[in-house]
Amino acid sequence: MFYTDELPGRTVVLDQREFLWCSGTSYLGMSRNPVFIERVLEGIRRVGINWGSSRNNTLRLAIYEEAERVLAQWMGAPAALTVSSGMMAGQVILKWLTFSQPGVLVLYAPNVHPALWADDFLPATESYETWFAELPERIRQSQAPEVVIVTDSVGSPHTRLVPFDWMNHLPTEARITVVVDDSHGLGVFSQGRGIYSQLSAPANVRLLYVASLNKALSVPAGVLAGPVEVMGAIRHFPMFSGASPANPANLWAFTQSLGLYDEAHQLLSQRVDQFVEELGASIRLFHWLPAYPAFTTAQPGLHEYLREAGILTACFPYPGPNDPAITRLVITPLHEPSDISRIAGACRAYEVRASVASEQTEA
Repeated sequence: MFYTDELPGRTVVLDQREFLWCSGTSYLGMSRNPVFIERVLEGIRRVGINWGSSRNNTLRLAIYEEAERVLAQWMGAPAALTVSSGMMAGQVILKWLTFSQPGVLVLYAPNVHPALWADDFLPATESYETWFAELPERIRQSQAPEVVIVTDSVGSPHTRLVPFDWMNHLPTEARITVVVDDSHGLGVFSQGRGIYSQLSAPANVRLLYVASLNKALSVPAGVLAGPVEVMGAIRHFPMFSGASPANPANLWAFTQSLGLYDEAHQLLSQRVDQFVEELGASIRLFHWLPAYPAFTTAQPGLHEYLREAGILTACFPYPGPNDPAITRLVITPLHEPSDISRIAGACRAYEVRASVASEQTEA
């Protein structure tokens, strides 16, 4: 475990030694983007440092509705609401669903993020394939008035794209809501717009969406998106109206930075493509997705080897303290092409050393 007094960007200094920083969730590098930082400061001057009042109070700050309009249009959603965090977004939508329809059955896809855990959460032990294949029969056997299916868009702890073709095989006679947490997809998938516009569901399936804006977009807030009538109902739900809202200055900066996000996304794509190309066959070390910046592995010793080479990744048990340690390596637009070559070269060298050690052990 390490502590730093300065927000890491391309590098981080620990014990007077500089490391390339290759983890975190600032996928677009916006947390250290000087133009974006200036826009946040301008946002503070324009709309203030915070808004502690209810969103439903007599006097309202216009930036919230403006940011939600821009967000919805940008993501391709009918309507959107913002809250203080991605975790809050997930909890608000689950509480609203269970309060508005007593007896609702919540089904949790494998490895779903804690943001979408309710009080009855039980972790799925099946694989994605098995869980989704068995889902239609579980719904048919249910006597619940409504079934809520919650899932992430990107699997964890290892990077994996969660499939969504299963929605086309759900029972047509059931009342179903699907809630998707796209916290690790917004800013990356679909030119950065997230997966909302790429999802389609049968007529009997209501699709709702939550995400953190604090990861790729570097806005400390969360978003809920879906049908206009659902967002309108949640707008008056006590858990939403009684909570302090997101920081208005950062939301203002978001509305001014759509082009900046596009530029960062293009650069991110170039850096990730370079990393995959230079890794070559050593890509087999990782769980990965094309054009996705996070590379994960449970390979023992990789984190330590890279650290000795001056490259710092994350490595910790996830999701619980007794789970296996996962090494997570993240490429961002802050990395220079020479950094990418250095990181890929170190990974290739580690694989060679690990292969030699394995052969010696077998001999």
